[in-house]
Amino acid sequence: MERQWREFFCSWASTPLYRAALDEARSTITEALATHRQPYVAYSGGKDSTVLVHLVLAQAPDTLVLHWDYGRSFVPQPVYREIIENARRLGVRNLRVETSPLYANLGRRATNVLGRHYIGRLLPRLAQEGYDLAFVALRSEESVKRRHRIAARRSLGPIEECWPLASWSWCDVWAYIVTNDLRYLSLYDARAQLVGYHRARFTTLFDPEFADVGNESVDNVLHWRWRHDPAARQE
Repeated sequence: MERQWREFFCSWASTPLYRAALDEARSTITEALATHRQPYVAYSGGKDSTVLVHLVLAQAPDTLVLHWDYGRSFVPQPVYREIIENARRLGVRNLRVETSPLYANLGRRATNVLGRHYIGRLLPRLAQEGYDLAFVALRSEESVKRRHRIAARRSLGPIEECWPLASWSWCDVWAYIVTNDLRYLSLYDARAQLVGYHRARFTTLFDPEFADVGNESVDNVLHWRWRHDPAARQE
């Protein structure tokens, strides 16, 4: 991250708006931990879930951190390795990675796998295992759809969700990352050069199912080799 951006986010961290958002998130996590027996944190490897994992583990270091692996066609091996390494650097002690064989079998032809295998199969299994709360890094600012889901308090599966970052802005997220010196995915800086930090997002790469929240055109510019060369995705 360039120096001027770091200075901006450090300045933002001193504002009353940021302090209020941080205090609210910490209080939400404290209350959720006190009222639920077996929570976990959903971790995508993106900036928002990076912040959420750090906040939750600060209060409950042994909390399960759950990562859903979309396979090498959507998350190339170098990106995946960075996601896992960043989790370790966040102090994650209890990391669980789940995936679907359809990603390996179908590559980019795998569609609606998240709905069928994550929401339809994994979440009910987690509920059977006793997990009763999912910390999820949804923010209202991200989209109208997410804002409505948060307002309606609508969880995706049988496990109740908690959204401590619901009211956070993109400035809040980056201010927390910078002031806490957190490792984040390096591709954010490259994307920010093209679209700015306010629009730099990560879900998967070259994935039409997430076109509404991703940067497919940016992926084609920055990561063209991963798109066209299967061997490069495994490097």
